[in-house]
Amino acid sequence: MFLAEERSHSMVEPRGPVGGDNLREALHDLRQPLAAVFALAECVRSTPGLPAEAGRYLDQLITQVDETAKVARSALDPPPSPATGVVCFEEVVSSVLESFALTWSGRLIRRGFGGSAAVRGGWTALRRCLVNLLDNATYAAGPHGTVLVTLDREPEQIRVLVEDDGPGFGRVVPRTGLGLKGTRRVLAPLGGSLAVGQSDVQDGACVVLTLPIAPVDSALPARVS
Repeated sequence: MFLAEERSHSMVEPRGPVGGDNLREALHDLRQPLAAVFALAECVRSTPGLPAEAGRYLDQLITQVDETAKVARSALDPPPSPATGVVCFEEVVSSVLESFALTWSGRLIRRGFGGSAAVRGGWTALRRCLVNLLDNATYAAGPHGTVLVTLDREPEQIRVLVEDDGPGFGRVVPRTGLGLKGTRRVLAPLGGSLAVGQSDVQDGACVVLTLPIAPVDSALPARVS
């Protein structure tokens, strides 16, 4: 798994200055090969006699390619208004954890359950925030470390606590990506917040992402990109 993580980072880490137009063109060009991957996966999944385990792997592959397509689309299309976008936060968290379970070799533990709590925001933007937190935590913990993710639902808000057993916040080389400042920028118009401190249950850092629960009359689509 760790080799898969290293390979994916080597494919997407910037290797030099990339202009806005070049990036948009690259993301646009991603759409066709991603569509081809979807088509090929569906063809394989419909093959008679396909082993059940292979079918499960294909389902995971299709899910990850779907998330990649959403990221590309979100960079090309105007972002949804925070006032109109509503998602099930439990589903966003589950999607991120499933991805890291496939690519990180350490011990990933989940606690808590958010149910069907709806929060404001777009699926891709919120997922990107959580990916950033998990990316930092797994990097700090190392390939054999432990990351604990706790989902805590309260009457008016929902929180995600991401704790690692690494050397502590600020004692590892920063990774490229959205960053904590960027994450706070995404959360601010949604009424969310981000706090960083020391873990009470592990040796490393604890990062807490908080979002208000949307009103019960808010429409809740399965996913909003």
